[in-house]
Amino acid sequence: MSGMQSSLTGAQGERVALSDVAVMATLTDLLCEVSIAQTYRNIEQQNIEAVYTFPLPIDAVLLDVEVQLGERVLRGHVVEKHAAEERYEDALSSGDSAVMLELLEPGRYTMNVGNLLPGETAKITIRYSQLYRWAGDRLRVFVPTTIAPRYGVPQHLPHQQPESSLHVENDFALELHVRGTLREAQFTCPSHAVRLTSGDDTTIIALREPRAVMDRDFVLQIKAPRAARSFALCGTDGEGSAVLASFQPFFTGLRQPRPLSLGLVIDCSGSMQGESMAQARRALSDILGLLEPHDRVNIVAFGSSVRSLFEQMSPCSGHALAEARRFVAELDANMGGTEVGQALERVARIMGQEGGGDVFLVTDGQVESWPEVIVQSQSTGHRFFTVGVGSAVAEAFVRELAARTGGACELVSPNEAMSERIVRHFERMRAPRATRVEVRWPAGAMDVTPTTFESVFEGDTLILGARFANRESRGDVVLELETESGDIVRQCLTIPAATADAAPDDISTIARIGAAARIPVLDEAEARQTALRYRLMSRWTNVLVIAVRAEDEKARDLPALRKVPQTLAAGWGGTGIQKPSVSGTRITAMLRLGMQTPMHDVFSPMASLPSIDARTRFSKTGGNRLIALVNKDPSRLTIDGAIALLRESGMYREFDALFVSADAAGVEPALIAASLVVRVLGRRGAKQLTPVLKSALAALRTQLDATVGALRNEERAALEQLLDEVE
Repeated sequence: MSGMQSSLTGAQGERVALSDVAVMATLTDLLCEVSIAQTYRNIEQQNIEAVYTFPLPIDAVLLDVEVQLGERVLRGHVVEKHAAEERYEDALSSGDSAVMLELLEPGRYTMNVGNLLPGETAKITIRYSQLYRWAGDRLRVFVPTTIAPRYGVPQHLPHQQPESSLHVENDFALELHVRGTLREAQFTCPSHAVRLTSGDDTTIIALREPRAVMDRDFVLQIKAPRAARSFALCGTDGEGSAVLASFQPFFTGLRQPRPLSLGLVIDCSGSMQGESMAQARRALSDILGLLEPHDRVNIVAFGSSVRSLFEQMSPCSGHALAEARRFVAELDANMGGTEVGQALERVARIMGQEGGGDVFLVTDGQVESWPEVIVQSQSTGHRFFTVGVGSAVAEAFVRELAARTGGACELVSPNEAMSERIVRHFERMRAPRATRVEVRWPAGAMDVTPTTFESVFEGDTLILGARFANRESRGDVVLELETESGDIVRQCLTIPAATADAAPDDISTIARIGAAARIPVLDEAEARQTALRYRLMSRWTNVLVIAVRAEDEKARDLPALRKVPQTLAAGWGGTGIQKPSVSGTRITAMLRLGMQTPMHDVFSPMASLPSIDARTRFSKTGGNRLIALVNKDPSRLTIDGAIALLRESGMYREFDALFVSADAAGVEPALIAASLVVRVLGRRGAKQLTPVLKSALAALRTQLDATVGALRNEERAALEQLLDEVE
């Protein structure tokens, strides 16, 4: 089998529209620009709509989308979300091709590639920029590649919900060019086997093999003790200018270790099995070794349930630490689901409601309800220091939880040293606190970010931004901090001359990064306006490309949905290989090892039942496909034929969780499928049904009523309960 064929089908012959991913990145000092080229190819005999949900770093600022379709090269436009969805839908209905990129949540995007014709290839290049942050003398370059399964009720539409597969190996190529002061740094790649090539002004780091499986995040550690760590950048912003200033403060004076009130929270859910759980135990063991007699501690372990070591906070006596070590040694990833909210509520109650303590959370973060958990945690008054472990950490959860509560976050892949991250967190917890943070900009500064400071930790990067009405603004930006002991720390950066990008509106990359940082603190109307002005992806905007086809090239039917599956993250639930990744080794080993933790032990199939929502784009498209199928051949409208109709229309995946629940409840899937077909056609297709089809639909209703009426009472009750979920 050729490499191309292998990338288009899974190990069991699954159709995979995503045929290639290539990453090219350039890191200059702390500013990184990344291009990700995704290639989609239709190997079928019908037009398709490929849907791919994929991760990016949560602080990535999307700059550009380019689509190459045959000989045509088209640029994406940022469009208000609802308008983009309508224009995309209209393009598909008209037989034209369209590409739409949508932000689902921080770090998670969905790409829709509609009306890709048989044999056709579309290459879509996404370009984003990111500012990296120092932690001491180290940087961590991070490129996520896959999305691990999450616990809980899905928060997004069914076609946007990632699905992992043991049998599909998406793969990628990667090359990173390092320029500026970092090109002579020390580099370590714990995630992948790489090679390094040094030139006069550039260091190139690339995968050792041409391609690697997308089953883990790419991680590159950079150590540069002598590199400059504070700088200012200035770019054009229309007729004005925008400035970004990066500081790395260090506190002076006598250091007095701060006594800790520390709640240790450890994720023992099934998805942590394997190396993630081993990392978590090592983390807790390292922490216990760093505690002092004047500290107080407790440990909370969680999965579907929650249990704690002590009933209250305990002084760190020799006896208490011995009990803690025994508790840690017995921990395993055998506690089921990921009820992290209950665990954090428990630890807050134990630590007291007055706040002021520190919570140390070790987790892979794979939970759907993370926004609610963050809101809950903010109300406790405690600082949360998170360590995200695993090959595909849910970055948004662990970073946002730390940022919103005044703590800090560290990510640790399976082959990274855990001890360094633990020590770094302890330095943050025990360090003097800044009681006053003041930033002084030159006259004329506006739209200053951030406006408030939750916390400033010694040795961590603090990035500030501002705009000026003209390009001639010069002067210094000054950061001044005062610690609780009265020590003053002052740093100053001179603003350089503004540099222009090639953008026709003179809005530079620096200006767009600054605008993206402002959006979270704006009201909805201002945020939408800012996103449109600076061409930014946001909750209110999508990127849209429409390729209008000649009349004789238009698609004649609505496209068949093809959802691109995720390659299951290495080590998730104890599966896979977690050594530095090389191509071509994973599937064989995984099939040989088998699943050590069944998915139903980690995620309850009854946790998520999808619903029909006539206002959503996906339900509208699936319903249109279904109507086209039954209008073409009304004889297919039977109980036995309903499942095939849902599959061909692309709607089966929309109700996939419902069929899982039906199977668990002993309900015949054909009855569920027929009931769904009747509801969809009855609600959305009455005006589009021919007289023959209306008669067939009435006959199906009669047949369905008779079949359901013959069921036993408990079977009929189970069916009705399941269908109630899709009202």
